[in-house]
Amino acid sequence: MEMKKLILFLGFFIVLPNSHMFSQEEREQKKEPPLFMDDSGDEDYSYLKNEETASEYERMFAQGLKFIPLGTNKNAYLTLGGQYRPRFESTLNENYTEEDDTYYSQRLNLHANLHLGKSIRVFADLFHGLTSGEGDRTLEDDELAFHQAYIEFTIPDKQNRFLLTFGRKQLDYGAGRLVSRRDGPNMRRSFDLFKVDYLFNSNAIEVFYGKEVQPEFDVFDNDFALFDSGSSDPSFWGIYTDFKVGKILGKTELYYLGFHSDFSSFSDLSGEETRHSIGIRRYGTLGKRMIFNTELVYQFGELGEATISAFNFEFDYKYVLIHTPWKPTFGLKFDYSSGDRDRGDDKLQTYSPLFVNPALYSLAAVNTPVNLNGLHPNFKIYPFKDFSIYMDYAFFFRSLREDGLYTPPRFQIRTADSGSSAYIGSAFGLKILYEINRNIEFEWRSTYFIAGDFVKESGESNNIFYTGPTLEFKF
Repeated sequence: MEMKKLILFLGFFIVLPNSHMFSQEEREQKKEPPLFMDDSGDEDYSYLKNEETASEYERMFAQGLKFIPLGTNKNAYLTLGGQYRPRFESTLNENYTEEDDTYYSQRLNLHANLHLGKSIRVFADLFHGLTSGEGDRTLEDDELAFHQAYIEFTIPDKQNRFLLTFGRKQLDYGAGRLVSRRDGPNMRRSFDLFKVDYLFNSNAIEVFYGKEVQPEFDVFDNDFALFDSGSSDPSFWGIYTDFKVGKILGKTELYYLGFHSDFSSFSDLSGEETRHSIGIRRYGTLGKRMIFNTELVYQFGELGEATISAFNFEFDYKYVLIHTPWKPTFGLKFDYSSGDRDRGDDKLQTYSPLFVNPALYSLAAVNTPVNLNGLHPNFKIYPFKDFSIYMDYAFFFRSLREDGLYTPPRFQIRTADSGSSAYIGSAFGLKILYEINRNIEFEWRSTYFIAGDFVKESGESNNIFYTGPTLEFKF
């Protein structure tokens, strides 16, 4: 009976009003409404304030919730929205063992964006996470939590803007290789912070200080820790810039990121950690066919009594056959994260990914970029509009044999002396994405990881299979 209700529920949303239901003539005459953003707080529906500009756009589902005026002049208004994401996940031979893990999970999210004139904005984002089975899963189960809750002040400066933000907010910088919102689990990552942005000529400079929020399981028990000197939550601060230089193709990001944790563990060293990361990222397009992303990071600091000197670099290039049916895209990515050279000394060369999105290194998040390098040839096609198939095959190696194997976020699961080979294994990844309409998206991810020599030498070495169909509804 419950399954029938679920099928009817999903079927109802699939036939929601959407851009696909308009005739070709109507689509040519009207603009499509804005797409949903990864951060709902960045969505802008101010065009609905004026009936004339609103009529230029196709009407969207639940449009009445996107601009709720709070006065006759409409300078103050409220935007409401949300998300429902059911998912089925199954992992066979988790962490190379004979243990399997299969469960259902769902995320329910409701948010409110309050605009008080042009200068003040208040945003709140409630998350609820639930999984099947007994017990609570870290990052998956949480009865109710404020994922985001912040106030933002805008100070205009001629054609530019200063933004002052205080509260709980998610951060997502660059390609997510150092700072990401962690969208895989039910509970995204956020920070209790203070942030200043300066936006000018399509460029941005951001300065921030915050502490990572540690998700708990009950109602509103994720304490605000920014001013709690006794909190063990990791501290995080930095400067992040995104700008375009003259006639140079693409854009450039330069950044400094600081990190402090009361306890960290890498290789044979552990203790209090203060780590600084400086990096540069170049990304963009070359003509209509080539897409590129390159990034170089250097880290320094202290872990206990040891000094840190580590690095990471990535090259990611894609070529699109724009005039070929299905628009096939060929890609090649190489990533290198340094490892520790000498066990037992007072120096640490192991790179830390901080708050990485582990799906960048395999769709099932098997590996994390610590003492890791990998080559990722990949391929993507669009058999029809709004439907894509992505495939990759990755080869993974330990960067140095004197360091071990790590799993997300940065836990060592095999020590360096448990095997002599550098080869960790290879993985085939498949992602199918179908954007059914503006509100509904279906995604299916699968990964088959084949254990390599080091895994076989160091313990259990069963091949890992992961699959995870996901349905996402946004409004």
